[in-house]
Amino acid sequence: MPDSLDLLDRDQISFGGDPAFFRGQDVLVTGSAGTIGSALVRALRGAGVSVCGVDCRSAEEVDLQGDLCDAAFLESAVMGRTILFHAAALKHVDRAELDPDMAWRINRDLVRAICERRPIGSCLLFVSTDKAAFPAGVMGQSKREAECIVQDHRDRGPAMVVRFPNILGSSDSVLPIWTNQLSAGQPLTLTDSEATRWFLTESEAIDLLLAVCARGESGAIHVPQLGEPVSMAVLLRRFLARHQREDHPVDVVGLRPGEKQHEVLFEHPPGLPSEIVGVGLDREHQP
Repeated sequence: MPDSLDLLDRDQISFGGDPAFFRGQDVLVTGSAGTIGSALVRALRGAGVSVCGVDCRSAEEVDLQGDLCDAAFLESAVMGRTILFHAAALKHVDRAELDPDMAWRINRDLVRAICERRPIGSCLLFVSTDKAAFPAGVMGQSKREAECIVQDHRDRGPAMVVRFPNILGSSDSVLPIWTNQLSAGQPLTLTDSEATRWFLTESEAIDLLLAVCARGESGAIHVPQLGEPVSMAVLLRRFLARHQREDHPVDVVGLRPGEKQHEVLFEHPPGLPSEIVGVGLDREHQP
């Protein structure tokens, strides 16, 4: 789904990332069948970077298919890599609550295994989530622990965390869900009429990852500074107005287990300054 800045009512944000910076490196991108992983692989390939996408699912951006939770497969995947973008995760709040063992295995234990097995001197960038800030459920808790694990393993080489907000239009997010519901003539679902969220577009998210991996601070949690959050009710109204369906029915279904009414990006706002314009550092974890 293309970027939809009109729904956010703001200009595009630039963090100054450049995929060409990584030419000459041997790059691994995990989760390369997902929205962010696949877009990152395409950006790097387009700049002539040697990149290997890995996922358990097949896709055009997947060069190596298998389960990273398998120790032997993980060893082969990370061998010789100089840059690792770890975007693979169990990302959905409701699924993490239904299968917490899987969430902990993928979101925390796999991160520890990657930290311990990556080549010495390699650079690791871990993609986290705003749900890790004051976590309310399994998904956020598992990602928060993973953030600390990454910070504790920076002795093997640079290790950085990027804490993402919601990615507008990503798979299984509200825009494709609302689009499918509208096409099917179904009421659009809204979890909570007072809920707020922060958003980046897909292209902004990739720009942020590239910028942090190139110029970020090892051991730090990098957070985009996005100002005021977006009301989900307002976002829905803008979506319906775009489709000239302002009178379409809406069902308020309530928050799911583990879901917060208002997400936060920083546990210690407004964060410390970083070398990247538009990015703050949440307070470092002290091992």
